[in-house]
Order: sequence, then C-alpha cells, then structure tokens
Amino acid sequence: MASGSTSWGGSGARLAAVAALALLLGGCETIALTALGVGASAGVTHTANGVSFRTFTAPAHRVRAASLKALGRMGVKVDAIDRTEAGELIKGTYAERRIEVELEPMSKSTTQLRATAKRNFFVHDAATAREIVDQTARAMGLAPQAQAAAPGTPTAL
Repeated sequence: MASGSTSWGGSGARLAAVAALALLLGGCETIALTALGVGASAGVTHTANGVSFRTFTAPAHRVRAASLKALGRMGVKVDAIDRTEAGELIKGTYAERRIEVELEPMSKSTTQLRATAKRNFFVHDAATAREIVDQTARAMGLAPQAQAAAPGTPTAL
C-alpha cells in the first residue's frame, strides 16, 4: 500500500460508505425515542423537534392564565397572543429563543398545551419547552409530571 492511500479505495468509496451509513442510521432516532418511552408514564410528551405537550383537565382560560403566570415567572417577554383555528397561540422571546405556547381546548374542561422554544430553524430547546409545561402545572397548583428515566437507569427501591 502506497504512503497516503487508504483501504477505502478513494474518496468515491468513502462518500458511498458515509451515504450508506446515513441511510442505515436514519431510523435510529425513532427507535431511541420509542425505547425511552416504553413503560414510561411521564404525562408530558416530547417530540423529536423539541415540542413538549401536556393535556390538563381544566378549561382553556385557566390554562391560559397559568401559562402566562409561568412565562412571567421564567422571564419570558410575551410579544403577542393570537387566536388560531384550534385555540390560542402565545408568542414570546427569552434568552435568544422564540417561545410559542399553543392552547387547544379539547372540551369545556380539558385543554392541551404545546410549548416550543427555538433558537433558530435547526436548534430547538426541549428543556425550556419542558420547563414551560412544568411551570404551567405548578401555576395551576399541580405537581409537574415525573420525567421518565432512560432504560437501564438504576432506580431506588
């Protein structure tokens, strides 16, 4: 083998190997997220794009008031509250993030809250979105839901 050559057979072979690896690993995020959720009853759901949501057994006006209190407690500047087809959308800014809290009444006494925190198009802050949901629960006098432990994590008996 000559100095500087690789066993990959050139850059074309390397590119093909990287492309094949990307195709093979493309579904791993879904598998990992499914594995984390198996057996978990956290009550707060997360999606792969950083959205955190929870359904509250409370009317929309009560969840809205609690959301605004939570955002204020966190130091989020509320920029707008817009009506949507599904309910309301609270928009704000916080620490170089765009915050959105969507409230969707499911019935007179049930409301779903979806929170997102985005730094830019590609970077989502799932921890901040989760904290918005947790702080809303606290503002309503509810305990935040326990976060599910990762599979294989030891737990106290």
